[in-house]
Amino acid sequence: MTIPVPPRTRAQESRAAIERIYVIMRHLFIRGYYKPGGASGAALRQALLTLQPEIYGSIADPQKVELNGLVYVIDRLPCGMEMCRFVKLVAAEGYSQSGFETIVPAKRRRNCYRIDEETMLIEITRGRSEIYDILTHLTFIYIEANKIRDHALEEGQPTREWIKLEEMVTGQQSPDNPKSLVSEDLEVQHRAFSYLSTLLGRTFEETKHAYHRLAQGRSDNNGLFDIIYWLGRVAMEEVQSQRDRKITFSSTLRERIGHHIHGAQWASDVKGFLLENNLWERPLHIISANLHSVMNCLFAPSALKHTLGQDKKIEEIARELSLPENAHLNQEVREFALQNGMFYLADRAGTNIHVQIFDTAMLPLPLLSPELPINHN
Repeated sequence: MTIPVPPRTRAQESRAAIERIYVIMRHLFIRGYYKPGGASGAALRQALLTLQPEIYGSIADPQKVELNGLVYVIDRLPCGMEMCRFVKLVAAEGYSQSGFETIVPAKRRRNCYRIDEETMLIEITRGRSEIYDILTHLTFIYIEANKIRDHALEEGQPTREWIKLEEMVTGQQSPDNPKSLVSEDLEVQHRAFSYLSTLLGRTFEETKHAYHRLAQGRSDNNGLFDIIYWLGRVAMEEVQSQRDRKITFSSTLRERIGHHIHGAQWASDVKGFLLENNLWERPLHIISANLHSVMNCLFAPSALKHTLGQDKKIEEIARELSLPENAHLNQEVREFALQNGMFYLADRAGTNIHVQIFDTAMLPLPLLSPELPINHN
């Protein structure tokens, strides 16, 4: 008797997709390279489309370029990545001592180097998880780039909107250029947003919102118009001129991965810091991720009560602190925290992972936000 097999649930499909992504990436890493436009890249794209991570929003919609996910990923990849056909993942191989400029993404502290117009090097110091993180972001970028290419071509010829975008980006009137006349001419700027929204399959308002989100971190990215243009152009050249994109892994990286060279040194530095500062037997919380979030939750309401007022909630304060023009407020919170039980250890092992240590016995409990449930026992 044949037992009927029920259709797989969404959770089962997601688990299977995660397993496929893991196996594919591990295989590609061992092989040493792959082409996003080839069979391996297609397998990765299909697995990611099946998984549909929440941070990538409408990744599975072929008509819409996912703008929120794009902003998220651009903040975590080096500036100029959209222009590069070649991405090479390397270990700490001495590039920090070279003449290449070190590029650090806005939201991920990792050292990257632009070797030439088409090549970006990304330094890996945190193991396989960092490699998988980067490859997932790159796969998302390539999926969205292919959408842009599809929207920019009609029967193999560039659309009018693409031609207009190219004229703006390659000329002197780029909307991403702070000195451009476009930024001063509202009508021309709106026309540019209209062209771009057509290429993105998004509304005028959504396009404008994404533009301003990227503009907030303008020192760490090239702006929405340039990013969309170069993503589309590189994807078009791959199809029209057989200029393949390629991701490689250096032999040194493949040799060192899994040896925990940087992690062991990082852990040793943390333990040494605790001993040097007589913190070994203190009631501590040690964190190495979301540093600003934890510090702001604990100390920002008290540190900024005279600046922002006493009635603001933690979430409202966090929004204020996230604005580029409020960098001085972040410094105020940091100084207050260092005086009230927080210790800070900058990375010295090459991991770009800094550490905050909180001595809970020194926390000014009466000054903490009432939103925080504190157990005084």
